[in-house]
Amino acid sequence: MRKILAIYGPTATGKTDLGITLAKKFNGEIISADSRQIYSGLDIGTGKVNFKSKVEKQKGYWIVDQVKINGFDLAEPGDNFSVADFLEFVNDTMIRITGTNKLPIFVGGTGFYIKALIDGIDSIGIPQDLKLRRQLENLSTDQLYQKLTKLNPDRAKSTNESDRKNSRRLIRAIEIAMTTSHSGVATTTIESRSCRSVSLRSRMTNYLIFGLTAPNDYLYYRADQWLQTRLERGLVEEVQKLLDQKIDPNWLENLGLEYRWVTRYLLGKIGKSEMVERLKGDVHSFIRRQKTWFRKFNSMELFDISQPSWTKRLENKVHLCYISHSLQAFA
Repeated sequence: MRKILAIYGPTATGKTDLGITLAKKFNGEIISADSRQIYSGLDIGTGKVNFKSKVEKQKGYWIVDQVKINGFDLAEPGDNFSVADFLEFVNDTMIRITGTNKLPIFVGGTGFYIKALIDGIDSIGIPQDLKLRRQLENLSTDQLYQKLTKLNPDRAKSTNESDRKNSRRLIRAIEIAMTTSHSGVATTTIESRSCRSVSLRSRMTNYLIFGLTAPNDYLYYRADQWLQTRLERGLVEEVQKLLDQKIDPNWLENLGLEYRWVTRYLLGKIGKSEMVERLKGDVHSFIRRQKTWFRKFNSMELFDISQPSWTKRLENKVHLCYISHSLQAFA
């Protein structure tokens, strides 16, 4: 029976650093659960690692401070990479990791990826409909959202601000909604509990899910400091390099946050001070949206990173569940 640890939390909660610490203590490998870190060349903006880490980059994974992080650089900028692609990658990667008796540790701020990992999604196996996509590609994001609302009100309601501004995501959601409505496919959800068995590709898996949180003001301050560090360490230059490589500016803007506002700054649409202020505001809003995902995980145990000794308590939980096999403690 496979054992998996998942660490979710908003921006600037130190998820990757924690994952590296746990991987060293519990013989693990990290799998990134971040929808933007899968792209090569998007390193500083997505905050793949801190600048003090020793990094060795390989295709599809990095070695960071002697810990393997899988899921970086899986696709080129501009490529389409869906949550179904993520789950395909995860399945193969987990077979390899568990086959060497290591602990897979999922780390990321994309709640949808972690939710799909645990509960599955109803879009797996639904192919792209090129004819439908051609019909939809000239619609505005508002028109696409209204169409999705008519097809699947619940799915439309679950989208966040970033989703509603992203034509590609809205078109995919419409594609799935139309296919499932025509075929009668229903969405099913498997309730998960800490260390409770659920099925992933017919292989039984134990999940322990931790959420990192803190009061908003505390997280805003950390995020602002992290943004300042990334600006000083080449964030603008990274985006300029992507533009020089002829990456579509609209694709970069659709990524949101750092790539949206830095792209607009480099294209001369806004000044530097406005770029920084608008980016801070969007990051703060993003943190609030990320925290709403806590409610979607019934089994998640939260740790307030602003409180003392939280890491020790978390490590004790991992020890009890995965080292001592005291699964009853998480029932």
